[in-house]
This record gives sequence, structure tokens and C-alpha cells, in this order.
Amino acid sequence: MNYLPKKFIFLYYIINLPVIDALTGKKIGRVIDLSATLKEMYPKVTGLIMRNKKNKKIYLPWSSVKMLVEEKGIFIENFLAVAQEGFNPLENEILLKETFWDKQIVDIHGSKVVRINDLHLLREGLNLWVVHMDIGITGLLRRLGCIKIFEFLIKLVSSYQVEDRLISWKHVQPINGPTTTDALSLKVHHSKLAELHPADIADILIDLGTAERLSILKSMDKVTAANTIQELPLKVRLQVAELLDQKLLIEIINEMAIDEAVDLFSQMPIKKMNLLFTKLPLEKVTQISSLLGHANDIAGSIMSTEFICIKQTITAADALEKTKKESSRKKESYYIYVLDDNDSLVGVVTLQQLLTISGEKIVSEFMRKRIAKVKIKTKIKDVAEVFYKYDFTVVPVIDKLGKIQGIITMKDAFESVFHQIRKETEQAQ
Repeated sequence: MNYLPKKFIFLYYIINLPVIDALTGKKIGRVIDLSATLKEMYPKVTGLIMRNKKNKKIYLPWSSVKMLVEEKGIFIENFLAVAQEGFNPLENEILLKETFWDKQIVDIHGSKVVRINDLHLLREGLNLWVVHMDIGITGLLRRLGCIKIFEFLIKLVSSYQVEDRLISWKHVQPINGPTTTDALSLKVHHSKLAELHPADIADILIDLGTAERLSILKSMDKVTAANTIQELPLKVRLQVAELLDQKLLIEIINEMAIDEAVDLFSQMPIKKMNLLFTKLPLEKVTQISSLLGHANDIAGSIMSTEFICIKQTITAADALEKTKKESSRKKESYYIYVLDDNDSLVGVVTLQQLLTISGEKIVSEFMRKRIAKVKIKTKIKDVAEVFYKYDFTVVPVIDKLGKIQGIITMKDAFESVFHQIRKETEQAQ
């Protein structure tokens, strides 16, 4: 039985956990450190060091861990058979707490910046990898045992939210070699302090092996998995689509934005694409097929069909209610497009307007009538120029009759314009 409810855990929460013999249920010591190998892109945990009741240090291979229950302990199988007195590291094997806690991070010019207060571990099943270093005040307060009190006091005096400040492991390297880490240097002059985001998770997955990558994606909820896959380079996305279980792949595709799904399908073998089409909902297949039919250098090829539209004759209250119902299913819900009786695009309102204006107002009375828009066959480079010219983050796409067919975000437009740059970047990874 594996019990690991969260995808990430700080080293602090593992240090000092009771070590329990899974056979007898008796406590046999406490964790004082974890060992990890530097042979992989991200250090992978290989064992734990515990101190027993006789104050001796005992090494246990991580493969002997049967269960890890936060705040309760780490349960060990075959304790007597696997326990080793002391720690004799293999090549490129280190102790995490001893090596990194309270060590200095220095920039490439040798100036001291901050110290490492904690390590941030990614986990899948019982496997653990070091993926970030915590250099923020929260890491220090966590170890001092007063993080909850600090957060409570902050909330009393301001709306400021205290966040972890993390540096990716990829941006850090030992100065004195892997086993004598007295100091570390940043691989980039200005460290980018990352928050956990699908893009950060995708960055980690790129560097993991195929089996580990798939295993982690399988353990995610479908929305997170879809958002993460969308951030992967296209060639990695295709590999994932080829290797994932078909049922799971269908569930993930159902959570993907339409334009991202189209990008994926456009590079798939026809046989694979048709097979998936037989399993996807008809509405999704119709949307994807429609977008796949456009040439890849026009607006229609990059537009999303997930948008909200309302009639110009309804009230602001009714418009807001409709927006609330549809917003959870739509990629873009800030701009709401207004249609006339012939379903032609005649205006646009914003979510902010609907939240602040009198609910009795008719939409046609406060909508913006002059809106920037493009046609389905508008060249993508011309779409990008529209974003430069007008103060919009999203532009609607219309057909010959003036009916809205989709929307294009600034991100999608500029990614398409600079597709070659992105392609070269992916090839270099």
C-alpha cells in the first residue's frame, strides 16, 4: 500500500519522521537524512539515514520503504535484512540535508546571494526527486516551526500572501564537485524564482526518463495532466500520446483546449488520429476536424472555438448568469461577444462590465461596437499586427457573413509567428 496524497513534499517534513518496522509496527528510530544519486538529471532519493534508540546511525535503502505517511512515519519492510550500520556512499551519492541545508547560493561572479533553507521534492508512488531549492523566508520559518503563526500574523495586518521562493535544480550546480558541496553556483546570472505551475512541471518531465514521465502523468488529475502536456514540446507531446493508455489519453484530450488538441492531432499519423476520433465525443471531433481543415498559415488554423457569446437584447444580469454557467468550460471568459438576431458579431462586453453595471441594463446599451476582428483566411502574420495595433489580448475570428467562428489569443498568435524560433528551441533541449 502506497500513501502519498501530494505530488510535492519539502524535505523538512521527512526529516525526524519515525521509522517503523512494517512487520511489528514498532518504532525503531527517526529519519536524520536522505541519500540521493546525482547520476540522473534530478537527484533521485536512494535511501534514508536513521538514528536508532542506541544513538547509532543506520542506513536503509529506499527500496525497503513500504509506506510513507506524513506526520506518522516511514514503514520499512525486512528491516533486519536491509539495515546497514553507517553510510558508505556510492559514486555520485550524497546526503541531502547535510549537503544542502544552510549552504550558500552564489551567482556566477561569486557574490553571495541567499542560503538554501529547504529542498522541494517531486514524488511519484514512493519515488522522490529533488526538483527545487527553497531560498525563501517560508523555508526557514518552516524549519523553526513557526510558519503557521507567521502566516496568521501576515493575514491580520495585510492581504499579502506568503509564497515559497524556489529555484529549479537545473539552475544550480556544485562548485567543488558532487560530494564536497560547500557552495553552489547558479547556472544563470539572475535566478528565476518559479512557482509551481504546469509549465514548471512540464520542464521537469522533459528531463525525466520516458517511463517516469508517463508514470507521473498517470498519477495526476486529468485537468493538471492536460495543462502540463500542453506545455511540453510538440515532439514530447506526440511521444506521450503514443505511449499513454488510450482510455487515459482520451480523458486528457477532453480536458485540453481545442487549439492545443488540434496542434497535437495535426502531427499524428492518420491511423492514430482516426482511432482516437472514434472514442472522443462527437462535438469534440467536429470542432477538431473543422480546425484541422484550415491551412496552417491562416487565422482559422490557430483559433479556439471555446468562447462565450450572448444576444444584444438580453439584460446584463442574464448575460452574467450565462457567463457563469459557461466559464468553467471555456478557455477565454473575460471577453463576451455580442450577436444580433442573425447571429452576426456586433459588439463585445467584458466580464468586468457585467460585474459592475446595473443588472437591468440591456447589453446593446453598453457594449463596445467597434471591435478588432479578423477573418478565417487572414494570414497569421496579419493577425499578429492586429494585436500590436489594438489593446486586446484576444481577437475574434469571423466568416464571410460576419458570424463569429472562434477566437485567437495573443499567445497563440505570437507563438505561430515565431514558430521557427520555438522549433529551434525545442530541438536544442
